[in-house]
Amino acid sequence: MRVLDGIYVYPWFSFEENNCNTIFIDGDVPTLIDPGHAHLLRHVIEGMQEDGIEPRSVRLLLCTHAHPDHVEAFDNFDETILRAISKEEFAYLNGEGRDLFLASGNEIPKKAFHLFLKEGRLNLGKRKVRILATPGHSPGSICLYLEEEKVLISGDTVFYMGVGRVDLPGGDLDSLRRSIERLSKLPAEYLIPGHGELLKGKKTLEKNLSLVLREFF
Repeated sequence: MRVLDGIYVYPWFSFEENNCNTIFIDGDVPTLIDPGHAHLLRHVIEGMQEDGIEPRSVRLLLCTHAHPDHVEAFDNFDETILRAISKEEFAYLNGEGRDLFLASGNEIPKKAFHLFLKEGRLNLGKRKVRILATPGHSPGSICLYLEEEKVLISGDTVFYMGVGRVDLPGGDLDSLRRSIERLSKLPAEYLIPGHGELLKGKKTLEKNLSLVLREFF
């Protein structure tokens, strides 16, 4: 589903099984964000093909955080594709986050990560992307802000009328609140969350973030 020029979202709305929304950013460095569960990747592949995008064109896989429903499908892609994760989340994946994978019966990604993301600019060719460290849902969660398009890709930090859960290993409510307060200061006009509905319009986003901060914290 095309959201803006070169920005596509493949939302997951099934109530029968949990999975995340997946984002594709086209351009100089075709990037797939949060491909989801391995056994549900067909949903993404078919969506891309319907949009005229060849899945083999992906050059970078990026995860907002290392929970199974966001990152498990990394191993379904060729080893030549670059894989990116925050350094803190990589440590989490190999620490207490590993228990979450094992407890849920999912496979921990075995293929190597190549890039360890940190706060600041991510060079995707001509597209300007800011990496924002937003711990809370997990210790190394990140959000991405596409400056020119004013698009916020929020992972599981914040949703439409909701926030990421903090009762899983590594969750922290105070950190999540501070992260959302930070996001509320961005001049974003689109919110693409890790689950649920997309939001459009600066006023709509401001209202949603204000409600979230008031009702959940």
